[in-house]
Amino acid sequence: MMNLLKLRIKIKGALMVSLFILLMVSQFSVYAQAEKEDIYVDYNELLGNILTNLKAAQAKTPLLGSAQLRKQTLTLPSDAKARISPLTKPGRKELTGAQIIQARKDGVLMVCKYFKAAEGKPERIQLHATATAITEDGFCASNWHVFMNFIQRDAELPTTDSITFVVSLKGDIYPIERVLAYNENADAAIFKINTGNNRLSPVPLGAALAVGETVHALTNPGDYLYYYSKGVVARNTADHKTGPMGDRMEITADYAKGSSGGPILDDRGNMVGMVSTTHSIYAQERPQANLQMVIKTTIPVRSIRSLIQF
Repeated sequence: MMNLLKLRIKIKGALMVSLFILLMVSQFSVYAQAEKEDIYVDYNELLGNILTNLKAAQAKTPLLGSAQLRKQTLTLPSDAKARISPLTKPGRKELTGAQIIQARKDGVLMVCKYFKAAEGKPERIQLHATATAITEDGFCASNWHVFMNFIQRDAELPTTDSITFVVSLKGDIYPIERVLAYNENADAAIFKINTGNNRLSPVPLGAALAVGETVHALTNPGDYLYYYSKGVVARNTADHKTGPMGDRMEITADYAKGSSGGPILDDRGNMVGMVSTTHSIYAQERPQANLQMVIKTTIPVRSIRSLIQF
């Protein structure tokens, strides 16, 4: 009788433990589902809020207008180097694509333009390009062609284009303080934004990659914000007439207009290049018909380093 009672107690205890485990698994499943739901971002809402956030930022600190930025940039010597704070050390641990994006997405920024109302059109925001934060205190990299209207003396600013600024994934607005260095042949520029009391999440600069090595791109093609693509280095090319600044890294990871200035990352999350241009190959060139291939041309990281004074 005593043995039977002990057996019943053991069975009851085992059942309670099983129920507890099932409850914990159920709770974990709920949390896991909630975590999965958090990975979805309303990028249209992010875009739609930029104008409101810009006006709120301007109420606190006036942003430098495009005309002022151009006037300032035209006084910059063409061989100027950017004196910046110490860079983040390159990562050494190999990461998955998901881990790379999680670690680096806050260091990828949107370069936007504000256009005043004119000719019956309302005021508006245009996503212009992408930029990459390389220090916590606001030093960033993008393309020469992104800032060429501020650099070229014969360029004309649109009369309605009044402000160029930077936006983070969180929707924070950052004024561009000044362009610090640029090189047309390298299609690269270093500039500084005012981060206020915020600290950025910088992307560390890496080293050159060989043909066949994996690359990851996180950019803003069109209105498709923070679009990730993966590929390999397809070709490393040189232009002996131009010199080292003419070097290019061609990749198979995808991107499009609006991606200019976006980071090309290695398997450790280090910036090894920067989006520059695309070149479309057609079966019939004139008129252009039957698109066959799009070559993605990027700026190697050493061209970016060459604009920095260490």
